[in-house]
Amino acid sequence: MKGIKAVGFDMDGTFMRTHVDYSKLDSADRVVLQRHGVPFDEIDFGDSPKRPWAPIRGWLEAHGRGDEWPAIESEIDGLFTECECEFVDEAEPFPGSVECLPEIRSRGLKVGILTRGSLEYARRALGPVFDEFDVVMGRDHSFYDNAKPSPVAMFEFASELGVEPAEILYIGDNVTDYLSAKGAGAEFVGVLTGSGTREMWHSIDPDMTVIEKAGDVVDLL
Repeated sequence: MKGIKAVGFDMDGTFMRTHVDYSKLDSADRVVLQRHGVPFDEIDFGDSPKRPWAPIRGWLEAHGRGDEWPAIESEIDGLFTECECEFVDEAEPFPGSVECLPEIRSRGLKVGILTRGSLEYARRALGPVFDEFDVVMGRDHSFYDNAKPSPVAMFEFASELGVEPAEILYIGDNVTDYLSAKGAGAEFVGVLTGSGTREMWHSIDPDMTVIEKAGDVVDLL
C-alpha cells in the first residue's frame, strides 16, 4: 500500500486474545451514577455505539451538580479499568502478532496500538511487548468521548506517531475501529480474530480488505 508510514493495531480481539467481562464493563457507568443518585435512564445518550460521557456532565450541570463531575468521571474510569484488568493475566498475543513487528519496522514504518482500554490495562495486557511500539494510546489519552469510534482518537493517534491519518494502515476487529479510522481518513483492514466476521465486514464495505489475523498485515505492505 503506497503512502503508508505507520501501522496501527486495535488491541483486544486484534493484536491480543483477551478476556474482558464486557457486560460488567458496559454497566459500569450506570453503577457509578446509581451510587450518586443520578437517574441513568433519564439521560439521553444518543445512538453512538459507545455511550458518551458528555450527556452525564450535561445532566449534572443542568441540575446544579456540575461540581460533582470530576469525581464521578474519575470513579467511572476507575471502574472501567478495574473491569478491564480483572482477567488481564489471561491476555496473550495472537499467533503472528509479535512476530510481524520487526517485519513492519524493516520497511521503515512506525507501529502503534490504539485501544479503547485504559493505558494501564494496555500496559499490563501487552507486558514486555508494550515497549516494542512507538505509541500505545488508550481511551484516557484525552476526554473519554474522543475515544473510538470517534475519529478524534485516530487524529490524536496520528499526531503521536508523527504522521497524517491518511498515512496510517489500521487493523481492527470491531465496527468502532472502522468508524474511527474511516472518519479520520486512515486506511482500514478488518481482521477475523475478534467480533468481526467476513460477512459483517463486507456488509459494511464490499471492497474492504479482510485478513485472518493481525500478523498477516505484512502480506499487504
